[in-house]
Amino acid sequence: MKFKFIILFLLTSLSLYSQVGSININVFDDFSKKPVSATVKIVGGTEQQFSGTGNIMISEISSGTYTLEIVSEGYSPSYLNEINVVPNQNLTFSVGLTKSATEIQEVTITRKEYKTTAESPLSLRNITSEEVQKNAGSNRDVSKAILSFPGVGSTATFRNDLFIRGGSSSENKFYIDGIEVPVINHFQTQGASGGPRGIITVDFIKDVDFYSGAFPARRNGVLSSLFEFNLKEARKEKLGYKAVVGLDDLQLMVDGPLSKDQTWSGLFSVRKSNLQLLFKAIGLPFLPSYYDGTFKISKKFQSGDELFFLGMGAKDSFEFNEDAEPTFTNLTLIDRLPNSPQWNYTVGTGYRHLAENGNWLFTWSRNMLDNRALKYYRNVETPENLLYDYKSQEIENKMRIDRNFTVSDYQFSTGANINFAKYFNNSTIKNVTQNAVNFDAFTSEINLIQYGLYLQTAKKFIDNRLQLSAGFRLDASDYSSNTTNPLEQFSPRFSLSYKLADQFTVNFNTGIFYQLPAYTALGYVENGNLSNESTLKYIRNSHLVGGVEYNGKNNLRMTFEGYYKKYSNYPFSLRNQISLANIGADFGVVGSEPLDSRGFGETYGIEFLAQKRTVNNFYGILAYTFGYSKFSDAAGKLLPSSWDSRHILTMTAGKYFNRNWNVGARFRMQSGLPETPYDLQRSALVNIWNINNGPIQNFTLLNSSRGNLSHQLDLRAEKKWIFKKWQFTAYIDVVNAYGSKSPSGLPVVNLQRDTQNNGIIANPGAPQNEQYYLLETGVADRSTPLPYFGFIFEF
Repeated sequence: MKFKFIILFLLTSLSLYSQVGSININVFDDFSKKPVSATVKIVGGTEQQFSGTGNIMISEISSGTYTLEIVSEGYSPSYLNEINVVPNQNLTFSVGLTKSATEIQEVTITRKEYKTTAESPLSLRNITSEEVQKNAGSNRDVSKAILSFPGVGSTATFRNDLFIRGGSSSENKFYIDGIEVPVINHFQTQGASGGPRGIITVDFIKDVDFYSGAFPARRNGVLSSLFEFNLKEARKEKLGYKAVVGLDDLQLMVDGPLSKDQTWSGLFSVRKSNLQLLFKAIGLPFLPSYYDGTFKISKKFQSGDELFFLGMGAKDSFEFNEDAEPTFTNLTLIDRLPNSPQWNYTVGTGYRHLAENGNWLFTWSRNMLDNRALKYYRNVETPENLLYDYKSQEIENKMRIDRNFTVSDYQFSTGANINFAKYFNNSTIKNVTQNAVNFDAFTSEINLIQYGLYLQTAKKFIDNRLQLSAGFRLDASDYSSNTTNPLEQFSPRFSLSYKLADQFTVNFNTGIFYQLPAYTALGYVENGNLSNESTLKYIRNSHLVGGVEYNGKNNLRMTFEGYYKKYSNYPFSLRNQISLANIGADFGVVGSEPLDSRGFGETYGIEFLAQKRTVNNFYGILAYTFGYSKFSDAAGKLLPSSWDSRHILTMTAGKYFNRNWNVGARFRMQSGLPETPYDLQRSALVNIWNINNGPIQNFTLLNSSRGNLSHQLDLRAEKKWIFKKWQFTAYIDVVNAYGSKSPSGLPVVNLQRDTQNNGIIANPGAPQNEQYYLLETGVADRSTPLPYFGFIFEF
């Protein structure tokens, strides 16, 4: 007891020392990237102001959390929200201001803190690093924090499978500082984008622009969502260190200057998983483990030009928990899940050159994914028990040129991109589909080129109350005759924003977007030939979005949007007779099978958002989505897709308390997702079960039933102790606090087993192809609460 009192006394005493830091803010024109004169005001409290041109220094600022307002004549104000000042450290931020013809005093009254652009006046949400970290249930993972916004649905509580406005997870794209990063999750599903854990270091993120529609023309291959991650600036004065010791992982971060003149700076991070320890402790049957690393090195020139190098990579491994409780669910997972090691990396470089009336950005990047999966019947590793041995690699080398410039009052963005890709697959696979048992043994190696160009322009009219933007893209690939003509992938788009009053804006966007199918589909081989070469086309998606936005006092934003999306040329499984739009929310591979492009579909719905960034130490988000998602079946009839959630309600709230406490909660409720019933009679056949290791779905009854109403409560609390030269934070994040019912309404199906744990054959004397197992069914276990806690040290 005395020892605890002494520790508490020391923590309290040390925190009484003077605790100050500093903030360096680079302010520039967001379009041209040239420095501008500006004033920075600390919102609330002292309302202190600091001025400068291009670079503004705030020295000797007390440790704590601040919101900063950046204003400049002729520009709309911008905000840095909830900046955490660390003792004895200099923080650096870059802020781009958007030109505005209204007077600064008038704009300040409106206080529009939420980002929109000319090409994306709606369906754009911005979330800061601090907002991600304090978001209950996200456990410092951006993909989970995005669940607080409208239009975003999910599947299992432990995975990052995001379906946006009724589209599958394969339709999402991700960029970091202008460089595309195809793999952002550990154990990512190849051919889609989901996985159980994010790779990106949230501490290095300044903010994330999340688009659920109105995609800018500069980005190719986007159908449902676009994530633009903007990394923060490294500290200027000296190296800073940050360590996270968590139940789920260990992470070390360093950032700061790399040269005496401070023109070179860097961000570096390494992380090691403890997830296998957590999953073993709570009795899950699989034990994932991972390592990842991130870096960015930047050089700032006196001319304002910038050179940067960026990279991130991950290595994932997997093993089974033999000590897991032998519940129905656990036994089923052990029987079905493969051993699936995976590694990936993305490296790139960029050079931004400031020109007379705008800027150039040149980028090059290379990414690679190595994905493997090995599975034996009942996990007994003998040659006759081999079910599949999957080995695949995807390699891309990408180059982009982007140019922003102005002509009179028109703003123009234009550019081009080229992608040299290689896909390799050497696999042996046994699988069961709707009407057959298949044995695929093939080697595939394809090289293809993708290329595109774009042009977009914007201008304001009617005393700048009306803003219009129009543009187009052209994309093509040398994969086949179906993809080589760029005019067949002509992608026009148009946006309108009209300010009805100071606080109300009406917004509209329409466009056509294209995406090349996944490499797993393009590279599938049968009988030595690319079986999908003559049938696959670019997936086409037409969008129509409209809405109203209200920006009120005290950082309140309310939006109401309606959307309609129409799909065509969607890859369609010839074996299972279903659209690939229905799959992609599980471990494994999507698209490595015979396909054609007959699939079509539509999604539509309405969304409501009420968001309040921190005012009076309180913040919150209320989001509701009502929507439909339908895709075609074998008969050409539109059926509910696997992402047809109908209702999604999310309530997120938090509050800062005295003594540096922050407490938050998030409640999510989502209608049951459509599910395809099992064909238990066919599943029980010995020849079928011994390959599938579980029940098979009856796709003639595609999505004819629905899962359970899904709901969960996430809780988070953190406490900071601030000392003279460092800061210590303790946090706990509980995902699915009360252990809600499993979202799936399908039964858990497994074999009735004898004392040797072998399946019992009901008719052992029958011919081999007629023998069947006795099956046992049960109810899925409740979703497991996942408690995460840890400690953060900042120096």
